[in-house]
Amino acid sequence: MLTDTPTLRVYRVALLEPWDHCARCGAALQANDQFCEECGSQVEEQTALLQETPAAQPIGAALLDDLPDDPARSVLPTVREVFVGEDSRFAVLPDGTSLVRFDSLLSEPNTFVDQTDAIEIGIQVSRALAYLHRNGLALGQVTLADLALTNKREIKLADAGAIRRSQGKEDQIDDVEQLGLVLEKMAGIQRHTRRLDDANNPSPLDSGFATILSDLRAKRINDASILAQALETLLAEQATPLSLRVRTGYATDVGMIRDHNEDSVLTWDLRLNWDAKPVNVGLYVVADGMGGHEGGEVASGLAITTTAQTLVTTLLDPQLHNGPVSSKHLADLVKQAAFQANQAVYEESVRRKNDMGTTLTMAVVVGDRAIVGNVGDSRTYLYRDGKLQRISKDHSLVQRLIDIGQLDPDDIYNHPQRNAILKSLGDSGDPGTDTFEVQLQPNDALFLCSDGMWEMVRDPKMAELFAEHANPADLCDALIAAGNAGGGEDNISVVVVRFDSIPSVEH
Repeated sequence: MLTDTPTLRVYRVALLEPWDHCARCGAALQANDQFCEECGSQVEEQTALLQETPAAQPIGAALLDDLPDDPARSVLPTVREVFVGEDSRFAVLPDGTSLVRFDSLLSEPNTFVDQTDAIEIGIQVSRALAYLHRNGLALGQVTLADLALTNKREIKLADAGAIRRSQGKEDQIDDVEQLGLVLEKMAGIQRHTRRLDDANNPSPLDSGFATILSDLRAKRINDASILAQALETLLAEQATPLSLRVRTGYATDVGMIRDHNEDSVLTWDLRLNWDAKPVNVGLYVVADGMGGHEGGEVASGLAITTTAQTLVTTLLDPQLHNGPVSSKHLADLVKQAAFQANQAVYEESVRRKNDMGTTLTMAVVVGDRAIVGNVGDSRTYLYRDGKLQRISKDHSLVQRLIDIGQLDPDDIYNHPQRNAILKSLGDSGDPGTDTFEVQLQPNDALFLCSDGMWEMVRDPKMAELFAEHANPADLCDALIAAGNAGGGEDNISVVVVRFDSIPSVEH
């Protein structure tokens, strides 16, 4: 006996005679088959699971026998046979040895399912939930261990031992909420607590999937059919990014004190056919070099060049344009580009026998998706609705002190060690690039800058300049002027990318 609970017992049993379907994977068998062509199990030595439950109050797979046909039923376990004894009801199921359980699949630390995959799984399971609910059943406390993949990579509920007759709407709401928790664990989505009245004002860092999960936790979504529809809409939106009109400006200045400029910037804008539709694609980078003359500017320039060589080629690859835009894939590309840039700077520093290095902040934009990557204390901001919000997080000593509560955020500008950074490009190994996803909207702007900008001008003042200057080139000039007026203690570099809706063409 494998499981013994007050209402359900599960046994693994040997089959004396094979069925016309494989007991493990459900594939059809021919009369003389000795092995299943799908999963390879030996027909003569098959086993199955036997669920025993009280005849008067059955739970588990025994309740699935009389359900009507429906595409959503494919997610539920395949019930081979149900028979009733004197006091018990028995259901015979495949033994599940060919299934891969998600709890084992995700057992490695920091291993998550891609969000697109998690959304697709959520659609299938929520459809199955809606099907059960329409037929008066509830799924119960589903966990990652209850979800599995078949050898054809199809999602399956492993044994559905917790299925029971629904006692009302509350059981159905609990099912939907529990599925949200499972999807959250599956995709590694970090929780962001929001007030109920924040539903229409999500953080710009919230992905659409994270917003849906937040709505599930707050029970704003409590119906399986509505959840399936929301996930289907999100998947369709992710398949084809919303195209935006892009206006870009940039500027770099030596500042008021330094005698040469060690910063480098890059802007790259294209419109490509993405899934047969024109979509804006862009790469924007600011690097702040360290190492003095013929050191810092070499490091920052090399980082910019290597980043461009790595990312531009990939973003131009037609193969990338044939399917959904995976934010995880774009984030992986950003990390790979930073890794290659770090390697290039490190090898050049070894060749030159110096300790040059550089910070790096970048944004890769595809339609209305932006992936921000960051190493060091150069920053990327989002300007939206008159407010400037920092997206990246400084890799600096003062930021660490703020994180542990030993320093007030306002003290960052005057701290004697404000220029001590904890990460940069130029060392051997992985630089530990942070990535952030931003869902862009019309009238948004991305703002990338070196520390020579944000240390001289506070965020509210920079936001005022954004409000005063609609043209990105004029705004960049105004930002540089403000940085120099504030002291210009370092090189100043800025990139501004404004996003607007594309006017509809009337015929």
